[in-house]
Amino acid sequence: MIPYKKSIKKVFWLYALMFCALIGYLLKFLMVDSSSVIVNTYNPRLSALEKNIHRGEIRDRDGEVLARTVENGDRLIREYPKGRDFAHVVGYVQKGKTGVEAYGNFILMEVSDRFIQRVNQVFTGDKLKGNNIILTLDADIQHKARELLKGRKGAIVVMEPSTGKILAMVSYPDFNPNEIDENWAKLNQDEENSPLLNRASQGLYPPGSVYKIVTAAATIENMENWQDFHYRCSGEANFKGNSIRCYNSQAHGEVDLEKAFTVSCNTAFSQLGVDLGGEKMQLISERVLFNRDLPYELEYSKGRFALTRNSEEKEIIETAIGQGKTLVSPLHMAMITSAIANGGILMKPYIIDHVETNYGREKNKQIPQKYDVLFSPEVASQLTEMMVRVVNEGTGSQAKIKNVTVAGKTGTAQNASGEDHAWFVGFAPAEKPEVVVAVIIENGGSGGRIAGPIAKELMQMVINQ
Repeated sequence: MIPYKKSIKKVFWLYALMFCALIGYLLKFLMVDSSSVIVNTYNPRLSALEKNIHRGEIRDRDGEVLARTVENGDRLIREYPKGRDFAHVVGYVQKGKTGVEAYGNFILMEVSDRFIQRVNQVFTGDKLKGNNIILTLDADIQHKARELLKGRKGAIVVMEPSTGKILAMVSYPDFNPNEIDENWAKLNQDEENSPLLNRASQGLYPPGSVYKIVTAAATIENMENWQDFHYRCSGEANFKGNSIRCYNSQAHGEVDLEKAFTVSCNTAFSQLGVDLGGEKMQLISERVLFNRDLPYELEYSKGRFALTRNSEEKEIIETAIGQGKTLVSPLHMAMITSAIANGGILMKPYIIDHVETNYGREKNKQIPQKYDVLFSPEVASQLTEMMVRVVNEGTGSQAKIKNVTVAGKTGTAQNASGEDHAWFVGFAPAEKPEVVVAVIIENGGSGGRIAGPIAKELMQMVINQ
């Protein structure tokens, strides 16, 4: 009998374990996975709702309509009054859903004030109407940003550093969301231009010299006497058989950290990378969200960083100047820049400001939230001073704004498949930042000459609003 009792106990504990696992899965489904299931475009419940509910509107922060549903006979058609301006960030609902249309899918189909709407439906026959989503985006800034791209491949992100509000997010090549059905095959097959890709949040690029912000921060944090760093730049340097050149092989002469940052001296920053080592570079890079999930609600790609304590010198000298295997999106660089502008604190970026019911009642108001401390206040202050020098004395001079102190960093990122990419990240006014801008122009060449003036126009526009 004893062996029989032992077998019963084993079966009992096996079933108990399976029961606990089932309860755990159900709790995870309800508390963690439910939100993603609800907004999943393949959820049949939502497909059924769409036949009977008038999908809510998506509006910019001033109430301009970016997406709405109109009736065409017995059909409901989704219309995008701003056309291409918001193609990627607002998204579309045909052929699947993307952007805010996907993330806010359940909100837009949720009927508030249901009793009032039901009573109204009895007398008018109108369909029930879903909630409206009000974004932090500004239609005027968004349109200006798209105009400034001038049909060049690239992306722009405009943020408010003190709150995390995203004011504009533009990507080109783009598409007309009103014509997505008829152009679907062509858009999908265009691998050269990838017009459906939101380059602002999903595009990954070598950061080039804008990454020197991170290398400079690592130097300030880890080198006790970083002010005593001096390096003689001859325009080219050899590191154990590996050559690094400054832009156009320009010799910068004797430089300290601030001067090297101002003139974007590659050889000096490669030497700093060697002095710091792979492990210290890895620690700060992961702190500023490389190889980590970003605090962003819509589709994005994670930044990539490859250095470790065992990395070879060749990889270190390339990574320290933003080359090698490092990849980053414009949105990610905007977050890093926002943290500097905000005294080292990254506010969680957000794009949905609040929800409005069909009768104008506000709900689910987004409150600015601190996400993490990326830099100490002292390091953020020092980086700000250096970035101001870049604009006042160095490679970012074309981002100057009259009577406004601008902080910025240029980047010219080498591209194995064509001309260099042009970067600029910056904020203004430096004393009390109101706006952060990140610009990438694919195959644009000089970041200061090409991307800098675009950032200037947008910073000036936001400040003057």
